[in-house]
Amino acid sequence: MDMQVDEDICGRLIRTLRHNIKGRLRIGHIVSSLQERAYALVIFLMALPNGVPGPSIPGLSTITGLPAFIFSLQAVVGNKNPSLPEFVSKLRLNRYKVIRHLERIRPYIMKLERRMHPRLPWLVERQRINYFLCTIYAFVLIVPIPFGNIISGWAVIILSLGLVIEDGLYVVIGHFIGIVAILWNIVLVLIGIEAISYLGTTIGG
Repeated sequence: MDMQVDEDICGRLIRTLRHNIKGRLRIGHIVSSLQERAYALVIFLMALPNGVPGPSIPGLSTITGLPAFIFSLQAVVGNKNPSLPEFVSKLRLNRYKVIRHLERIRPYIMKLERRMHPRLPWLVERQRINYFLCTIYAFVLIVPIPFGNIISGWAVIILSLGLVIEDGLYVVIGHFIGIVAILWNIVLVLIGIEAISYLGTTIGG
């Protein structure tokens, strides 16, 4: 079972980025600086910057979605501790832009945390099923589809936070949002295919 965390988990990540990590910000630095190594927590922290509405950092969803995908997969196969391949650990982000994103999303996460509490444990205990579905949502997050990442980002955020706090209700809500994200991205892909086909017909005709 993943451990429960102190209040204001988002604020703690901001403090970590400001004070505990020196030099260029790499994904591996963020993971290694965390005292808690529970899978749900590191997945939550990786997905967190993707929940901010509006303009995003280019490549952010791919750079943070890939570790979330890897961690979810490791949890499914039963690895004891999260770890990353070296090439993923070396992926870099702009520290100050990430901090600004986290500061924007922090009030929403704090509201979520205040509403969460341990309940419906039988939903939380289905660990491998939950993490398997999380790999799907994280994979959708990795794919750079315009307007397609924020919903999958929130699916991973709410699901993983529900696992951290052991709130089965929010685990279900996370899965529901994940299904919506999958359907939404399928629609966007179909629209893109139709648009390309139309342009090809128009230009060629």
